Amino acid sequence: MSRAEIINATKGLNEAQRQQVLELGAQIEEMEVRLAAILRESETPQAVVDLRSRSIDEIQAADLRVRLKTFSEDWDRPENAIYD
Repeated sequence: MSRAEIINATKGLNEAQRQQVLELGAQIEEMEVRLAAILRESETPQAVVDLRSRSIDEIQAADLRVRLKTFSEDWDRPENAIYD
């Protein structure tokens, strides 16, 4: 559940319930980050890709890196592991 979904779900709750939901959401978020870090540490190093052999120069690689970074946080979420 995303942060926005959690906030929207709290609209019908009283203040104490809202606070509990927001605290639990923050704890879940923190645990997801910690889990992702542990999983990244345990991964085998990724193979180096020879970009020049694929006709990609340094400028194009930098551009790709910037554009791909915009969704890397979502892609690295544990629930997206099914796409690996």
